[in-house]
Amino acid sequence: MAPPTADPREGSALSFRFKSFRARILTFVLGLLLVLQGVTLLAVNEANVRNAREHVDATLAITAEAFQGTLRAREGILLEKAELLSGDFAFKEAVATGDQATLLSALENHRARVGAAVMMLVAMDGPPLVRADTLLPDVAGRLVSFPHLVSAAERSDYGVASSIEFLGGRSYQLVVTPLFMPDPMAWIVIGFTIDDSMAAELQESTGTHVSLLRHGEEGGWLPFASTLPEAERESLAGRISYDLEEADRSVAIDLAGTTFLTWVAPVGAVGETSVATVLQRSLDEALEPYLRLRAFLLVFFGAGVAVSVLGGFLLAGRVTRPVAVLVEGAERIEGGDYTQPVLVEQEDELGLLADSFNRMTRGLAERDRVRNLLGKVVSPAVAEELLSKEIELGGEERVVSVLFSDVRNFTSISERMRPQELLAMLNTYLTRVSAIVEEHEGVVDKYIGDAVMALFGAPLGHPDDALRAVRTAMGMVACLDEVNAELGLEGDLRLGMGVGVSTGTVVAGNMGSISRLNYTVIGDSVNVASRLEGLTKRYGVGVVVGASTRNACPDLRFRELDRVRVKGRKEPLAIFEPLGEEGAIEVAVAEEAARWEEALARFRSRDWDAADTLLAELAAEHPDCLVYPLYRERVAHFRAEPPPPEWDGTTTYEEK
Repeated sequence: MAPPTADPREGSALSFRFKSFRARILTFVLGLLLVLQGVTLLAVNEANVRNAREHVDATLAITAEAFQGTLRAREGILLEKAELLSGDFAFKEAVATGDQATLLSALENHRARVGAAVMMLVAMDGPPLVRADTLLPDVAGRLVSFPHLVSAAERSDYGVASSIEFLGGRSYQLVVTPLFMPDPMAWIVIGFTIDDSMAAELQESTGTHVSLLRHGEEGGWLPFASTLPEAERESLAGRISYDLEEADRSVAIDLAGTTFLTWVAPVGAVGETSVATVLQRSLDEALEPYLRLRAFLLVFFGAGVAVSVLGGFLLAGRVTRPVAVLVEGAERIEGGDYTQPVLVEQEDELGLLADSFNRMTRGLAERDRVRNLLGKVVSPAVAEELLSKEIELGGEERVVSVLFSDVRNFTSISERMRPQELLAMLNTYLTRVSAIVEEHEGVVDKYIGDAVMALFGAPLGHPDDALRAVRTAMGMVACLDEVNAELGLEGDLRLGMGVGVSTGTVVAGNMGSISRLNYTVIGDSVNVASRLEGLTKRYGVGVVVGASTRNACPDLRFRELDRVRVKGRKEPLAIFEPLGEEGAIEVAVAEEAARWEEALARFRSRDWDAADTLLAELAAEHPDCLVYPLYRERVAHFRAEPPPPEWDGTTTYEEK
């Protein structure tokens, strides 16, 4: 057997289903809003950060140019002051004297006058020996610590060179130029200090942190002038680790918890020591205007979400409330209540839907009124058949068990009752027997006065329709005692009944005229059922069924009554009386049925004496049974007038 197919409507562990339409609307609205706002916020934030960085990069590039310009301007000032000293006649005389004290005094006087930080006089002939130095006035005749700068001046077309040098642990911007007397006689060295104050001056004018770093002997970078606080200055050297060839670009580095956009520009040096300028601006400060805008956007977006939640809730409510009203209305209709229209006070599509719903409700109510009325005129099953199909004349062949019932002596009973009493009695009787028919899912085809015609197998069929028909017949006969007691009928007024059941192929469908139809069945089985009902009076039994019905009911026990040829039918027909359910028959009834079968066999074999003996015993024991006296009369007749040789035990009835 194939495994059961999973219901696609059932959710899996990986699926999610909304429990309400309102939740679906709110989720869609809020989800769409959050996605749009999130994308917008990310785009705005990305643009702000990009613009801030571009602005900072431009500022840092300008600051780098300004710093280089400052160095060039200072170099020009130094050169101007050195040339001024070179043209001073008194200074030339002091140099010419060769007196160390006089020379040092002249240098110090000029340094103080021009605002320089250091001045030196270096010998030009031979090794570059210091003749006078304002930094180390007591030391003379030593080799200068920056011979590369002197060599650069010697190679220069103008005899001028400049560089940032480190003297005594401090950094200086030095300019070297020759002293002409009138021929070049010595080198004048003049310089300004490069320290935190210089960096601070540049920061004040540009708003940018300025740091100067030199390449240490061990390969790292060491700051020697900076506007950064001490903590950031200490961590700066470890963060500048790339080569100067990778400079001239902005990078974000973190110093003591603060993110700086950093621009590294090489300054260069004449000697082996490399110097770099690090220009920095705080990213948070640069982004502060944009952060304020982002905060405003977050507040704005939050307010938008809140408004959207409220609006979505109201919108969802405006949609789901009418839907809920329609659902309640549909549930009432499902329960058969068509009295309450749905009320939706909207003029949109939902209002139109509610109007259509109410019109549908009125149509369903009208349909049910027609169905109920039709179900009272015909069987509810027939009414359903008529309403579910296109009404047209015609039918179809079906195997149907037809039941006919009739009240015994109804004519004589009706003569002794007033019409109203007769009608009340008849309605009570027909209600009770019709309920038994419907209990076994049969269909009352029609009422013919006190007679009832019922169908089992049309318009709805069951595999055991014959069994249902026979059980219905037995139930109808059994209910007469209760009906008589309920109506208070006694004596000759007590109701009796005969029921005939026949099973066979009939034509079932709508018959009559196009303007007036009747759903019924026609065929030989219908005529046979009517004749069998009439035979119940002759044999004194409540129910008579045909052979086809008996063969279709293996769960019931029957006894054969006779083999008959009824009016309008040439073929003989075996008729039977149902005794009850197999396995539930009383022992006495079963024994009586066995003795009767033996008597019937003796009768048909023309053993008149044995048959009469058995029939006499049965008649004596069961004086109320008309079958035994009936057959004794036949035995007596055949004794006097033996049947012809072709006789097979069939009884022919010429009347209905």
